[in-house]
Amino acid sequence: IIIIPGTLIVTAISYCCIIITILHIPSSTGRKKAFSTCSAHLMVVMLFYSTCIYRYIHPAQQGGQDSDKVLSFLFSVVTHMLNPYIYSPRNNLVK
Repeated sequence: IIIIPGTLIVTAISYCCIIITILHIPSSTGRKKAFSTCSAHLMVVMLFYSTCIYRYIHPAQQGGQDSDKVLSFLFSVVTHMLNPYIYSPRNNLVK
């Protein structure tokens, strides 16, 4: 209960600082490029935390094991599989 909200708060503060810094970029193309990178990261972070929080806050149900499997799959596999797709398009060696 302490670890998930604690890391979520640190991550949220970090993204707020990043967004404030991006807003200070003078060129609109630079802001657009920075926001596109930041938004991809933010979607993965939101997917990770939303499934994690839902999984641990949602009360256990009888016969609800299928939804638990889907959430666990999203939490542990899908978020990690998305990382290469986020970092690769920005890498010149991959291009």
